[in-house]
Amino acid sequence: MVKMKQYRFTRFTLAFYFFAGLYAAAILIPLYFVLMSSFKENAEIFLSPLALPQEFDFNNFFAAEKFANLSRAMGISLLITGAAELLALLLAFPAAYAIARIPSRLSSTVESIFGFGFLVPAFAILLPIFLLMAKTGLLYKPLSLILFYPATRLPITVLIIASYLRQVPKELEESAQLDGATRLQMIIRILFPLTAPGVITVVILNFIAFWNEFMFALILLNTKTRTIQLAVTALKGEHSVDYGLIAAGIVLS
Repeated sequence: MVKMKQYRFTRFTLAFYFFAGLYAAAILIPLYFVLMSSFKENAEIFLSPLALPQEFDFNNFFAAEKFANLSRAMGISLLITGAAELLALLLAFPAAYAIARIPSRLSSTVESIFGFGFLVPAFAILLPIFLLMAKTGLLYKPLSLILFYPATRLPITVLIIASYLRQVPKELEESAQLDGATRLQMIIRILFPLTAPGVITVVILNFIAFWNEFMFALILLNTKTRTIQLAVTALKGEHSVDYGLIAAGIVLS
C-alpha cells in the first residue's frame, strides 16, 4: 500500500504563500477591474468599481472600435510585431551561433558588445532614429518600426540563444559533419530544434516588448499608421473621460 507523503507547513512556507497571494492579487485585481469596467458606464464604475456590471453589453467595445478604428490599428500592430519578430530571429540566431559555437578570439568581445546594448537608454537614440527615418523616407511608415524594433532586442535575444547553444553537445555537430552536413543544415536541422526553449523564450519576450512599445511608435508613426497602443490613447475625450470606453479599448488591445 502506497503511503501518502505528509507535508508540514512551516512559517516559511506559510509566509511564502501569503506574499505569493498578495502578489497574485496585485496583478489580478487591476485586470478584473479593467475587464468589469469595460461593460459599465462612468456612474456605475464610480459607485461599484469591483462589482459585476448590471448588464453585460458590448456597447463600449463597438463605440471604441468606431471612434478609434481599433481593428485597423491592431492589424498594423500584428504586422509590425510579426515582421519584427521574424527579422530579430534571422539576425540573432546566426550571431548567437557564431558567438557560442565558432571558436575565435573575437567571440567574447562581440558578446560583450551585445551586452553593452543594455546600457543604451532609449532617449539617447530617439532623435538620431527620427532623423535617420526622415532621411531614408521611412518616417510615418510601419517599415520604420519593423527595421528598428529588432535592433533594440538583439542584445537579449543573442545572449539568451547563445546560452542555449552552449548546452548542445559539440559531438552532434561533429557527427553531422562526418555525414556531410553543411553548417546551414546543422543550424536548421539540429541546433534550431534543440534550442527551441530558448527561441520560444525570446519570441515571447520580444512579442511583449514590440506589442506594448509606445514612445518610438508615437514618434515614427502618424494617425493613419498608428498601432493599437496609440489608438487606445485616442479614446480619451477632450472635455470628459469615458472610463468604460477606455477600459474596452484596453481589453481589446
